Amino acid sequence: MKTLRTMRGATVGLTLVLALAGCSDGSTGGDGAGAGDSRAADAPFNPSQLAQAVPSKLAAPKGWNARSPFVRDGSEAQKLCEQAARFSCAGLTSVGNNRYSVDGTSEIFVDFEVIAYDSVDNAKVGMKSLVADVREGKSDELEPLTVDAGADETDAYADGNRPGVVLRVGTVVAFVFGDSLPDDHDLQSFAEFQVQRIRTAATGKNPDA
Repeated sequence: MKTLRTMRGATVGLTLVLALAGCSDGSTGGDGAGAGDSRAADAPFNPSQLAQAVPSKLAAPKGWNARSPFVRDGSEAQKLCEQAARFSCAGLTSVGNNRYSVDGTSEIFVDFEVIAYDSVDNAKVGMKSLVADVREGKSDELEPLTVDAGADETDAYADGNRPGVVLRVGTVVAFVFGDSLPDDHDLQSFAEFQVQRIRTAATGKNPDA
């Protein structure tokens, strides 16, 4: 996962590895859980915080393999965004991603894409542009899906056995996408996992500690 392009052929037409999700009942706010940590995430993330928010090898569930996280910041992150040309680059400060896959197969996996912005407003615009990109030409193919991970904004979809959700927590936007996920590690659980990593990193703590 060394570029911003991995998803379109394999999922719902994404050319952007940091791309997002369709919607169920429209974007929704969080339920207030972890409000303090969520407010900490309103501050811009530094590169170290973004790197910690990206799911690590150490945090992979038992029986799952993990790649080494890919993280870029500053001008490198802006260049990747501009090359992808699929969502708003305004205020983007860093990007990162990783993949977990079940031992012994490449067909059961979950991808995590994390984008940090310099303000909540820019993060909101980034999320909206990703929603528009993934929904373009796909509205009739994506089914409604409810995911509640306590994020500030959530958009989710199901595309057969390939569900996805985009989450905004403060200045950070995350896309979690899975293929053939088992019941004990479904999209909901991975979305909660990603939101918690963002909140923990926002407080200056290492999520793996």
